[in-house]
Amino acid sequence: MLYTSLMQTARLAIVGDTQRVLPVERLAFLRETNDDGRRRIARAILADQLDGIVHLGDVIGSASGWGRFDQVYPPSELSNKQFQVCRGNHDCGGLWFGSPREFNQRFPKAVAGLQVLDLGVLRVLLLDTNKKSMSEEQWYSQLTHFQGALAAASADIKVNHVIAAGHHPPFTNGRWHQPCQAVFNSFVRPFLECPKARAFFAGHVHGYERFAIEERSFVVSGGGGGARFNHLHGDKRRLPGELDLTDPNPLHYVLVEANADSVTCTVRAIDHRNGEWVELDHWSMRQGEITPVTSCHQTS
Repeated sequence: MLYTSLMQTARLAIVGDTQRVLPVERLAFLRETNDDGRRRIARAILADQLDGIVHLGDVIGSASGWGRFDQVYPPSELSNKQFQVCRGNHDCGGLWFGSPREFNQRFPKAVAGLQVLDLGVLRVLLLDTNKKSMSEEQWYSQLTHFQGALAAASADIKVNHVIAAGHHPPFTNGRWHQPCQAVFNSFVRPFLECPKARAFFAGHVHGYERFAIEERSFVVSGGGGGARFNHLHGDKRRLPGELDLTDPNPLHYVLVEANADSVTCTVRAIDHRNGEWVELDHWSMRQGEITPVTSCHQTS
């Protein structure tokens, strides 16, 4: 962790849903491919001086997509980073997604339950939220480990902040995606009860959302290159969020910077109107407090 030791600030990039749209989706629903945007997101992340990268799942659309992924995120560059992945629903395989064998070989920790990533004062807990692809024993074993990891972080004087990451969001206003009840039932309350908990990141819905729940941030960040989805707006929303962005949301990733006092998150996005990099959202968190610094004015 070279940069953490030199700068006393842990720097982490979080990106989700880098999969290319499936041919059937492109033909049936005219969904976009976003190849250029996906490459630009990857180059920005890989060029930065980071202590770690967390992928929120749906790495590729189908089993045939690994060659394209390796062109965008070259293994030679990822090998120099702490790169950890949450398993997404595409990554579990299926009729349209193909075999999960290569994902399982590349990221065995992602299918083995809870992952713990320590970056200086920041502890990241990565979850497998694919309950339908797990046995009941595996699911509840992961929950037990998650509760234990939160308790251990609370007692560890070297850990100042905890964030959690998984694929399926417990809160979302996605038009075609419901909030994940299994994640909400199992993981939200233990997370809220941890005094060092700061933010819970998820993907799956291809856009950007942020909710403030009991002084914690619940973030949907599915803007890594998948076809962008629509959301519910205004009084049709399931839950009021901190932003109500116009559809389609920009492709983006989140830069997390944690020091002893606080965690700051900056959402770097590509403005689809002119191709320029913009700051979509920016906020800071410490115990019992969320401070919005700026937010994008692109609202519905």
